[in-house]
Amino acid sequence: MNALSGLLAASEGESSNPIIPAWFEVIWGSIAFFILLFVMWKLALPPIRRAMEARTERIQGDLDAAATAKTEAEELRASYDARLAEANAEAARIIEEARAQAEEVRQERLAAIEPEIAERRAQAEADIEAARERAMAEVRADITSIAVGAAEQVVMASIDEAAHAQLIEDYIERVAN
Repeated sequence: MNALSGLLAASEGESSNPIIPAWFEVIWGSIAFFILLFVMWKLALPPIRRAMEARTERIQGDLDAAATAKTEAEELRASYDARLAEANAEAARIIEEARAQAEEVRQERLAAIEPEIAERRAQAEADIEAARERAMAEVRADITSIAVGAAEQVVMASIDEAAHAQLIEDYIERVAN
């Protein structure tokens, strides 16, 4: 009822309510709204929809390209990992092969040098035995000559014990020099 009273008041020249618009403004505003809505619906909405669809397609294409690139990168990485594993296995095999060859060469050299070592050891033992026998022969000769010299001295003079010991020591010093 207020609207009707506002319309009557407006027609009678009374001052209008600032909150409630006049009926003719509501009608003309509604007509303008629906005209603009129709124009926007027919003219502006189709290009906006096409732009949105194009943007959606472009984003989807970018996502698909990113997924493809990711898949390719994963395949490439798997390929590199496989190659790296092969290279590591090959390196380990080569190292093991080199170790085996080095051990084989070491064994061969030990086997080749073993007779020479045995021969030198036998020669050294023979040299040691010969030197020992020479030393024993020299000691025997020295003892014999000392005994003979001492006997000569004893036979030459019969002397007391002290003189006898002194003669033996003198003779040993003479032979030693």
